[in-house]
Amino acid sequence: MAGSQEQTAQYLEKFARHKKAALDALLAAAQPGIESPGPPREIDRLAAEGVRAIQANKRPSNDQIAATEAIILPKIRPVLDVVDGDFHTDHPLWQKLNDDQPTRQRLKKAVKSIGRLELPGNPDYPYGGTGFVIGDGLIMTNRHVAAIFSTGVGTRHVSFRPGFRAGIDFRRELDRPTGPTLEVKRIAMVHPYWDMALLEVEGLPQDAAPLEFSQLDPGGAAMIEVAAIGYPAFDTRNDADVQNDLFHKVFGVKRLQPGTLGGRQSTESFGKMVDALRHNCSTLGGNSGSALIDLNTGSVIGLHFGGRYEKINYAVPGIELARDGRVVDAGVHFSGAAPGGTPSWADWWQDADDETLAAREERGDGSSARRTVQMQASQGGAQSMPDGSIQIVVPLQINIRLGGGASQTITASTDGITAVTEAMVAPWHDEDNYATRKGYDANFLGIEVPMPKPATPSVVAKTKDGDDVLHYQNFSIVTHAQRRMALFTASNVTAEAKLKKPEAGKKYTRKALSGLADNDQERWFPDPRLDDQFQLPDVFYTRDDGAFDKGHIVRREDVAWGKTYQLLRVANGDTYHVTNCSPQVAGFNRSTLGEDNWGDLEDHVLKGASSERYCQFAGPVFDAGDEVFVGRAGGKATVRVKIPSRYWKVIVVRTDDGLQSFGFVLEQNLSDVSFEEFAPAQFKKLMMPLPELQKITGVKFPPVVVNADQYATNEGIELAFHAGVRRAGPKTAGEEGVIL
Repeated sequence: MAGSQEQTAQYLEKFARHKKAALDALLAAAQPGIESPGPPREIDRLAAEGVRAIQANKRPSNDQIAATEAIILPKIRPVLDVVDGDFHTDHPLWQKLNDDQPTRQRLKKAVKSIGRLELPGNPDYPYGGTGFVIGDGLIMTNRHVAAIFSTGVGTRHVSFRPGFRAGIDFRRELDRPTGPTLEVKRIAMVHPYWDMALLEVEGLPQDAAPLEFSQLDPGGAAMIEVAAIGYPAFDTRNDADVQNDLFHKVFGVKRLQPGTLGGRQSTESFGKMVDALRHNCSTLGGNSGSALIDLNTGSVIGLHFGGRYEKINYAVPGIELARDGRVVDAGVHFSGAAPGGTPSWADWWQDADDETLAAREERGDGSSARRTVQMQASQGGAQSMPDGSIQIVVPLQINIRLGGGASQTITASTDGITAVTEAMVAPWHDEDNYATRKGYDANFLGIEVPMPKPATPSVVAKTKDGDDVLHYQNFSIVTHAQRRMALFTASNVTAEAKLKKPEAGKKYTRKALSGLADNDQERWFPDPRLDDQFQLPDVFYTRDDGAFDKGHIVRREDVAWGKTYQLLRVANGDTYHVTNCSPQVAGFNRSTLGEDNWGDLEDHVLKGASSERYCQFAGPVFDAGDEVFVGRAGGKATVRVKIPSRYWKVIVVRTDDGLQSFGFVLEQNLSDVSFEEFAPAQFKKLMMPLPELQKITGVKFPPVVVNADQYATNEGIELAFHAGVRRAGPKTAGEEGVIL
């Protein structure tokens, strides 16, 4: 029996035992009466036979299960409007919501503490999802909801995305005026393991009292009745007629959706498998972040975070959060004293902390300042610049951008110049054992994902041994002969802790892995397997008057992993070959937060992945009309280089259902940029169908990747929505209503 049918059978078996009379009445009501036109439908007959078989402790046939699911399940999971904080149902199976006063009072109290997450001033998002009060001034929602307006993971370095705001409205009821929107003041936590985030809000209304997380372990309990309370939106993943029937064609208002728990099940979440709660409430997009209320206690038993239509929904179990000392210390309320402590996912917290520490160490001073050094002949002095940087002009000009953009007065003399000037040093790399490099692994995900191929093989630069591909540790590169850059790269990426830090006691910062001193500047080096005529030398980037960044096409942090420290270090060093470099206009691969301008696309893609691994293909887009830059390649020699204005990447992940692939393009408009005076440009991120991406890249993706393209699927629409990425092409019907 298929998984969905098995789940339906198990659910109906429990339901038949606990609510036999109600099920009989519901089944009778679902079938056509004597006045109905035409003979009884086959689906009704099969559904009735399936229920009778279950009640007789017999296993129904697959056809009977399918019919029963279609007829019965939509009718046992109702949706109740919440109006003026109250609710009512005519559903025969849920009359206790009307008649049982203790249950009603528990739910009415919870309703007041649950609100809609708003995104003020953002025309692209109707709203973000649902949140609820779970501590003093503390709102809980999903990590993937918070990702719309925040960046970072953990607690130390999480913040708002530039230009984004968030708030919460505890009203938003059917046919009622909106309430005040309370502004989110701070991102308190983005959990690195569970799909959970905490937000700080001031001025919560008195009746929006903090809810409490239950510490009940419902793993083996049968038929615990719950209610998801939140703000469901029209969801293109689901049948439109069923949604319109259940929700009366009104979405985005507060609803109460009763159902039952179904034990625990492992499911995908941000590149890992988590042991989530199962439930069958009629949730839709927009319910993400909803509180799952235990009808018997009024406590929050789980945080709803997703599901699959006509299969099952998932929630973060409260008992698991109670075992996390970080969550307890953050001020989350629990029913009873939460144990806290060090949970099984502590490594994920460690990774979040270490990532922050490593990033600060790599900047050299533990601060958020970006330091750039440019050689100019000028008079001495210091000047505050309009962009918040400080310009110090001695014989050496130093631009320092401070994190807060505050005006500063700095004096300097030539005596300190030597200490600031960085020496050009090649990072440590293994140049003696290229034969050991296996390159990109097509079986990295457990399903074969071959490398792309050049659409025109003749453009590829051959190695000295006549090969088309340069293999490195954990990645491979195919070089475009005329453009002297990578045509495309193929890399295996993982965040697995045992591979990112395979040996205790070692330092894994960029400086430590590269063997550089604090004042050393990275000097990239050519690949001896490829003729120099096919490689842009490092000196091109260091003598271009600061016009270009040396941009990693394969990011160092992506492929710096291995079963041993030595293998990891080899991979780190391999990324500094000039074959992996592409001249990117200064600022192209930067942001004010120190992140690359691709944003957190990988994190969004991994939301639904079953492992921390993914395959990535990337490269520049070579246009015939690319601008030509005349630079220096050493001494008095000059070199003419066409500068790509666009870059692309394809991310491939594995899910429970197979492969998923996503294609993106990052571009900037250089039409107004002088190639004598470079200025920052506006960047545009696009999701693009893989067939269209093939046309502009000169690269042919393997059929397994093209067939897994999510561009036209609801998963692709959702990812673009939450990552703030435009979709390059016509929108899919119903796309505007997709919210998680």
